[in-house]
Amino acid sequence: MNWRIPMRRVGWLTVLLLTGLLLSAPVARADDPPAQPEIGRASDQPAKWLDRVAEFFRLPIVNVALITVGLIGLFFEFKLPGTTFPGSVAAICFVLFFWAYSFVGQFTLLAILLFLLGLVLLGVEVFVVPGLGFAGVAGAALMFLGLLLVTLAHWPSNQNEWTDLGATFGSIAVGLALALGGTLTLTWSLPNMPFLNRMVLQPPVEADAGASSRSLSHSGPVELLGAMGVAVTPLRPSGKAQFGEQFLDVIAEGDYISPGGRVQVVEIEGARIVVKEI
Repeated sequence: MNWRIPMRRVGWLTVLLLTGLLLSAPVARADDPPAQPEIGRASDQPAKWLDRVAEFFRLPIVNVALITVGLIGLFFEFKLPGTTFPGSVAAICFVLFFWAYSFVGQFTLLAILLFLLGLVLLGVEVFVVPGLGFAGVAGAALMFLGLLLVTLAHWPSNQNEWTDLGATFGSIAVGLALALGGTLTLTWSLPNMPFLNRMVLQPPVEADAGASSRSLSHSGPVELLGAMGVAVTPLRPSGKAQFGEQFLDVIAEGDYISPGGRVQVVEIEGARIVVKEI
């Protein structure tokens, strides 16, 4: 079992965590008593400008956009090895979402902690013990609860407030649905999109099919058995590994090998190549 978490994932997660801690500090609420005016006090125009910016990010359509883009970014940060752009976009979207509601919500700290805990559980599901199931479901549920809870100015006490909570729930659900659709679409079209296709590691293209078959023919069972290479995709347990200049489909001996892990061929049975982490 592989207990190593790729360190390149830690950067944007740390940014999100630190920003969350900053947002958890006391902020001015809409229902706080107004401060007494001070003689010679500077103009409060910057504060009013920030209020207007926060109101913009609290618009339902903007909420849906932030959640959709943020979730798509999270998925691709977990999916694509060696990239930081999707995680950075996700961090920006969720920081803006939580910041906008920190002006009016009473559950900001609890919501941020629940969201971060859910993110940690998803990381456990993806990087530590893939296939566990419970950690992923619990993580997704806690992230959803955090997004919902931060929007509450106070706990609903009448029918109208419960209706507003239901509308917010629907907005988050719409964001999840759009994120799922966008993820599937980008997964299918990403290799053909300019600039973004650079995030996908692709095997080198041979001059023709004959060249490809000749390349593989020179790595028969005798030569390939015991060869050492590098996993270029997650092996769960199947995936791709690079041996010299060749990219081959392999099966890991165990549950999971992360991208970049060194592997060695230990068994060959027809077209089935079994590797183990070294």
